[in-house]
Amino acid sequence: MLSGSYFEVALRWHADRRWRKSPRRNRHKAEYEFLRTLRSAPAGGLFIDLGANVGDVAARALKYGMRVIAFEPDPVARRVLLARLGSDIRLTVIPKAVGGSARTATFHQSPGIEDVGVTIGSSLVQSSFHAGGSTFDVEVIDIVEFLVGISEPIVAIKMDIEGAEAECLEAILDAGVHQSLGKIFVETHERFSPELDERIGLLRDRIAREGIQTINLDWG
Repeated sequence: MLSGSYFEVALRWHADRRWRKSPRRNRHKAEYEFLRTLRSAPAGGLFIDLGANVGDVAARALKYGMRVIAFEPDPVARRVLLARLGSDIRLTVIPKAVGGSARTATFHQSPGIEDVGVTIGSSLVQSSFHAGGSTFDVEVIDIVEFLVGISEPIVAIKMDIEGAEAECLEAILDAGVHQSLGKIFVETHERFSPELDERIGLLRDRIAREGIQTINLDWG
């Protein structure tokens, strides 16, 4: 995601508009809307990165003058994130996962985790990608409690948490928290399992039915 400048992303989006059913068009539109949101935000606005990985999106938000709260429970990815961006006082890194409830849960890594590129698949939600990989316990923060506890406007949220987006979005919608948030950009992972496919489908239907314009499920 987010390869290229704002103007390059905008050009890709406008070039793709003619392909009305293209998944690529939807992804490019999400990128364009995300960067447009950051560009129009006041200096020092708050961006929350759920599933920050090595910090590519956090770095872009910092470049636009945002303050960033980044959640990253995978220690391999987090070391790279901190090495890249840890000296920036506008960045807060939280070494925990997020979910629909507070708990301790098993975190799954794919084999070959010493290759930082593999960390993009690390998740609370076990899938075939994790067969033969490592597991460890991680603290899960209740996403609704966390968001409600923030006393300032949130400009945008990026959620790329490898399947755990279903429980987080269900909790956010049930609590009505989305009504007081800025834009939410979500990468969905319905391909992981039939159950997740059904839950994401229900979320898409609900968002459309309720006319929610602030949640974009086409990130990634």
